[in-house]
Amino acid sequence: ARLEFVINNAIGVHPKALLNYDTIDASTKALIDDKMKGYASPREFYTQKIVEGVATLAASVYPKRIIVRLSDFKSNEYKSLIGGEQYEPDEENPMIG
Repeated sequence: ARLEFVINNAIGVHPKALLNYDTIDASTKALIDDKMKGYASPREFYTQKIVEGVATLAASVYPKRIIVRLSDFKSNEYKSLIGGEQYEPDEENPMIG
């Protein structure tokens, strides 16, 4: 299981945009609100989506075990998430930072 797939497909929001939810601009906040309907807070949304994603992947191969790879997004991939423009730089070659 690769967390970047869960973050990109199920969450779709830059983690810092969720952490800084109270201070982000109204248009970004509206996009995030649409994504996190049914969740009590941005943190709950993020953590529960990670839990749901990993659990879904684990259930698909149960009773076998899975290995969860941590996210290794490049900055341009983080930048493409909702709110990412505010936190990620423009890099000529994101592979080298």
